[in-house]
Amino acid sequence: MWAKLKEVHQQKVPGTRFNAYDALFSIRKLEDESLTSLLGRVDSAIRNIQDLRPEKFDLVTMDDELACMALICALPAEYSSFASSLLLLEKFDKAKLHQAFITEENNR
Repeated sequence: MWAKLKEVHQQKVPGTRFNAYDALFSIRKLEDESLTSLLGRVDSAIRNIQDLRPEKFDLVTMDDELACMALICALPAEYSSFASSLLLLEKFDKAKLHQAFITEENNR
């Protein structure tokens, strides 16, 4: 039962990791927050990212995903539908993402 709940609520796909990285890099010290509390929030965000990684996740995979995430983040608002569709992909593949960008550009 717990495995099924984890599978449903902690999907190990690039889009969820993208959101987790975004949450990590969006952390800011709150006005009345102690530095110790800030450290705890960052540690919690890192644990969340680690929990979202598939079993065979290595630095090469992470580099590719980060490159894909950077490309998606670089898109302006008029590409929001395109960006949303990319975030639904089961796997970020840099070559496939490049092809998707070329196709999108040709269709505009």
